[in-house]
Amino acid sequence: MRLTHTLIAACAALAASAAPAVRWTSATCDFGAFSEDDGPRTARFGLINAGDEPLAILAARATCGCTTPRYPREAAAPGDTIWVEVTYDPGGRPGRFAKKVYVETNTEPSRSTLTVRGTVIGAAATVARRYPADLGPLKLSQRAMMIGEVYKDRLKTVYFDGYNRSDDSLRVEVTHKPAWLDITVAPAAAPPGEQVSLIAYANTSRCPLYGLVEDSVTISPRPGEHYTLPVTMLVAENFSTVKAADAARSPVAILSGTTLDAGSVARTDGEITRTFTISNSGRNPLKIRRVYSSDPGVDVRLDGPATVKRGKHTTVTVKADPSAAPSDMLNARVSVITNDPVHPVQTVRLTAMLH
Repeated sequence: MRLTHTLIAACAALAASAAPAVRWTSATCDFGAFSEDDGPRTARFGLINAGDEPLAILAARATCGCTTPRYPREAAAPGDTIWVEVTYDPGGRPGRFAKKVYVETNTEPSRSTLTVRGTVIGAAATVARRYPADLGPLKLSQRAMMIGEVYKDRLKTVYFDGYNRSDDSLRVEVTHKPAWLDITVAPAAAPPGEQVSLIAYANTSRCPLYGLVEDSVTISPRPGEHYTLPVTMLVAENFSTVKAADAARSPVAILSGTTLDAGSVARTDGEITRTFTISNSGRNPLKIRRVYSSDPGVDVRLDGPATVKRGKHTTVTVKADPSAAPSDMLNARVSVITNDPVHPVQTVRLTAMLH
C-alpha cells in the first residue's frame, strides 16, 4: 500500500512539472547596411520547444508599424522547432534602426523579445524629401539654421538633423560661424547611411544686437568641400520679471507715425529720405535698443540720442533706394526696439508707388 501511494505521488509530481519551455536559436538579427531600394528585409527566428508539453505562440506584437511578425498557429510538440518571421519595411526610413517584437507563448515566463536592426541607405527621393538641404555627401533637414527667439543674455540649444548619403564615414566640421554661436557635431564620424546631428548653442550675451540677427555658417562635410548656410536668431528683451511697481514707472515709446508715404516715385529719381521721431511719455528713461530694416536698399540711422528722457524725443532717418525694390511697390519695414515693456517692438513702413 505504501509503495502504491509513493508511486501515485511521484506520477502526480511528474505531471505537475510537465510544461512547454522556450529556447530560441537566436533572438537578434542584424541586417547590416542595405539600400532602401532593395525593399523589405525578413529575419527568421527558430523557436525550439524544450519542454514536455506542446508549445503554442499566443501573439506577436511589434513596436512599430514598419515591422511585421508572422508565426504559425499550430503548436510545437516537445523537441520540435517552429519559425517566427519578422519583416522590416525600410520605405521612407533612412538611417539606423532597431525594432523589437514581443512574442507571447503558453510558457512561464510568457514573453520573449526578438530584435531586428540595421542601417538603411536612403533612396534619393526619400533623402531629398526628408533632408532637402544638399551639402554634397551631407544632407540636412533645413536649408537655414533658424535659432528662433532667444532672450538677451540667455542661452538656447537647437538640434539640426543631417544624413550621410555617401559610401564612407563623414567627419563634419564647422569652419565658420558667428561669435555668438557654437556648434557641436555628433557623432564625430558618421557612418554611411546614418544620421548626424548639428547641435547649435546660441549665446546672446556675445551678440550686441536686438531683433533679427542674420549671419552664416560654413560647413565642411569632407576636406576641401565647403557649403554656406544662413543662420538667423531673434534677440528679445525679457520683461517677465518686471514687477507691477516698476511697470508704473516704465518708459513708454511713442512714434510720430507708423507709415512714411513717399507717394509716386520713379526708380531713377534717386534716394528717398524720410524721418520720424520716438518720444518717451513714460517716467523712466527710454532706451533705443535698435532701429533697423532687413529690406534691400534701405538704410536706417538714429540721428538723436539712444537714451530718451521723459518728455523728450529722438529722430530716426530712413533712406531707401527705389531701384533696389523687388516690385513696383516699395513697402520697406523699419523695426524699432526699445525697453518699453508694453510695446518693445514697433514697426514703421516706408511706402511708395514706383514707376
